[in-house]
Amino acid sequence: MFQQFSPFLTALVIGLLIGVERERSQSKKGLRSVLGARTLPLIGLLGALTAAINQTILLVIISVFVCLIVLLNDVRWDAADRTLSVAGTSAMAAIITFVLGYMAHDNGQLAVILGVVVFGVLAIRNRLREFVRTGISRQEMSAAVTFLISAFVILPLLPNDYIDPWGLIHPTRIWLLFVLIAGVQFFSYIALRQMGQKWGLLLTGFLGGFVSATATTLGLAIKSKTQSTGVMLSVGALVLAEVSSLLIQIMVVAIIADQITWQLTLLLGIPAAVGILIALTLMLVSRNPSDAEDVPLSVDNPISLKSTLTFAALISLGLIVIALAARILGSVGVMITSALGGFASLRVVTFSVTELFNVGEILMPVAALAILLAMTTNIIMKLIIIARVGSMRLFYASTLAFGMILLSGYGYYYLIFAQH
Repeated sequence: MFQQFSPFLTALVIGLLIGVERERSQSKKGLRSVLGARTLPLIGLLGALTAAINQTILLVIISVFVCLIVLLNDVRWDAADRTLSVAGTSAMAAIITFVLGYMAHDNGQLAVILGVVVFGVLAIRNRLREFVRTGISRQEMSAAVTFLISAFVILPLLPNDYIDPWGLIHPTRIWLLFVLIAGVQFFSYIALRQMGQKWGLLLTGFLGGFVSATATTLGLAIKSKTQSTGVMLSVGALVLAEVSSLLIQIMVVAIIADQITWQLTLLLGIPAAVGILIALTLMLVSRNPSDAEDVPLSVDNPISLKSTLTFAALISLGLIVIALAARILGSVGVMITSALGGFASLRVVTFSVTELFNVGEILMPVAALAILLAMTTNIIMKLIIIARVGSMRLFYASTLAFGMILLSGYGYYYLIFAQH
């Protein structure tokens, strides 16, 4: 019995949800509209009834009827200005409610999900409009266009196979990696610019680490000489920037490996978890973590044509160099090139050794140790930056925190790989 009434109840709930939001929004503006908390549930129910009757002619008639009601309600004539205006948001919300009510008859779960999405979009409509008008620059809009073209135009056109005689260069994997990492970086960049620096040092470090862990480390180290919040909170922010970098590496492993290898995932995940614990501990022992000063980081927009081509070139070059080192010098060559590569880009090394493991060029223990060595040299580079531009107290405390992160990684490697 309940299953028979379920589509109609779903349609009513969706209409009520959207209707309450429209009623609240209209009342705030001092406007009155028929399309509110009473009418929209009925429109949703009408959609469900139409789907239940399942007559094409009736569907067309009722759809036209609903559209006429919506237009007649929201079309307004201003006699003074002699202009015709349409309140588009409420009209579109009513039409969507009817469609979702119709959908609820066959796919109630999807209708509810879409109804919640519509409710969310309507609820943040004003903030979204303000953000688009004042929160995004022309360069960032160009970056968004570049990202969308990269993801939905270029990626499907690339060959989904190795294109070189040695079975190393896989264009689809390389470009997919760029798209996903660039997406994380871009949205972290927008979030950092909009709220990160207002929400304190720790969130600034975490979001900044997704955009550029090195640039974030530099900014935090410079600020540590002048800020009054104490060294502990600065170390926590630096650690969280490293955690973000490790999360990026986990994503790289998940993308590249044909079968997600839990050994490599834990090799990066355990140090990341240790870093989170360190940051939380430092936050708790800090005297006034909520009084942290703003840290205006100088991080550039992560998506541009130049950065796109540079990323693809670095990935391809790193993969070729490490592969050649593996074939000429064996495991020692992989270790040397990975350690040196860590000074330049940890994600390039992670991609390269994971791909080499994927195609059978190197064994799992070699890939794991190569990633650890790259992580070590990458952290050493950051400690050098901290020592040169930051305070010595920050350097010593950061060395201890980063040392614990590395120790957890090497400890895991010893337990899993060195014993076999």
